[in-house]
Amino acid sequence: SERQVLREIILPAALPEIMTGLQVALPIALIVCVVAEMMMGGKGLGGAMITASRFADSPGVFAGIVEIALAGYVVVKGMALVRRRLLLWHPEALAPATV
Repeated sequence: SERQVLREIILPAALPEIMTGLQVALPIALIVCVVAEMMMGGKGLGGAMITASRFADSPGVFAGIVEIALAGYVVVKGMALVRRRLLLWHPEALAPATV
């Protein structure tokens, strides 16, 4: 059936490209979210960093930078783990991760 062809042939063939797209897009999305919070003055990490910079709170700004770095690291490592788990059959998953 069409559903079986999709599940057994098309999706496994497309999964490496889908995972690559996610690995590229997720860190960029994190950057865009933080920058948007900085511009809009939201209550998130970007807004907190802007508020700290306005009051010359260098440790607050540095803490925000460290938090963004940790979040980015977790996103990249998490995506690499998901990729390895979902692509066990792919030769790419057999090679050691560079991230």
